[in-house]
Amino acid sequence: MNNSTKIALLSLVGILAVVFGGIYFVKPNIEEKRAVDAECIELQTRLDDLLSKESHRAEYEAGIIEYENKYQEVLSSFPADLNQEISIMFMQGIKDNNDFDIESLGLGEKEEFYTLGTGGATTTLDASAGSDAGESTDTGESTDTAAEESSGDTVAEGDAASGELTEAGATDDAETLTCYRASFPLSYYGSYDSLKDVVAYVDTYSDRMTVNSLSITYTDDGLYEGDMNVMCYSVEGESRPERNIDLSNVEIGVDNIFGGAAGLSTNAGSTLSKYDDNDGISIETDYDFYTMVNASSSDVSAKVVGQNGSGKESSVISNSDNTISTINYEIYEKDGKNYCKYTLDDSKFYEAEITSADDIKILVQSSERKNDEDQVKVKMTINNQTSMPVYVKVSGDDAVSPRVNISKTGLVKVYQ
Repeated sequence: MNNSTKIALLSLVGILAVVFGGIYFVKPNIEEKRAVDAECIELQTRLDDLLSKESHRAEYEAGIIEYENKYQEVLSSFPADLNQEISIMFMQGIKDNNDFDIESLGLGEKEEFYTLGTGGATTTLDASAGSDAGESTDTGESTDTAAEESSGDTVAEGDAASGELTEAGATDDAETLTCYRASFPLSYYGSYDSLKDVVAYVDTYSDRMTVNSLSITYTDDGLYEGDMNVMCYSVEGESRPERNIDLSNVEIGVDNIFGGAAGLSTNAGSTLSKYDDNDGISIETDYDFYTMVNASSSDVSAKVVGQNGSGKESSVISNSDNTISTINYEIYEKDGKNYCKYTLDDSKFYEAEITSADDIKILVQSSERKNDEDQVKVKMTINNQTSMPVYVKVSGDDAVSPRVNISKTGLVKVYQ
């Protein structure tokens, strides 16, 4: 092999070495560039999505407030406990207000049947924002909160100080609320009108209850008997403490345990029929105390409570909050006279002497809702500790979404 051939071969080997060496060292950089380009595309897509969500921040935040208010409204209709004291007060109300004998009663133990995941929307734009809560139905079913605005996607959360976009994570410290129910089967005996009043009493009771089953049998003496199964519900959690229940007015026994059911029967309910002929309409023009429930946008206050009569301006208490309020009427005897103390949201109250000699009449003048933003509602409790009957007329309430919810103790009759 001559020198020129050797030189040519060496040159070829050198060229091949340079080519393969270049491929060996350059190929990883090409693959890395492709990976970086793909990641850039992914990050750009993610950034565009976050910027799009950021442009709707005000809309999402308004949705959070709206659905949180709806959630709290539904949650407030369920009590925070389901104990025997509540059951006793419920049955005492049936006994006091109706010509209705409960011949037997079963006190069912409460059972857990559902768990709410987060207990409501949070104040940050996370995946659970804008959730809505479902109500329990007559069959005891319930729906959990559902993500509305984000549809399960991660939503951007802005840093107000730096303007930096960050990603909102799941809430780790969200409270778990547990739903309970208890069944109260009972056997009854009474008039048909009293039976209807008891069903209405269950429907309007301050705690969440339903009549799950009802049987009616006509008897020879013109009355009715049968079985009724009442289901009671509660939503319990650390943020919802148990209530203090006053059982001082509840009968705890009879003098003679061999007296039978007659020892527990009462005819008190038969006296609560004075205004039945016109369904309490006459109370709209002749009443002792009144409550007005209006939209917060009305010319008058949203909730107004007062005593009827000239010169009673100082008895009026009110507020214009677009919220759910509590109104309590306490009717009692003191120093040989009867008094009515009414309280609004535990912050405003007034005590008035009752001048009526025969009965006490309360007019609740409600109104239809203006729109979905109209959240005005009252949960009213009437506790009558006297022997004088109290008649309540609810007028003008919204038929679809009532503003007024009334629970009562003692001799109280409500016309709606």
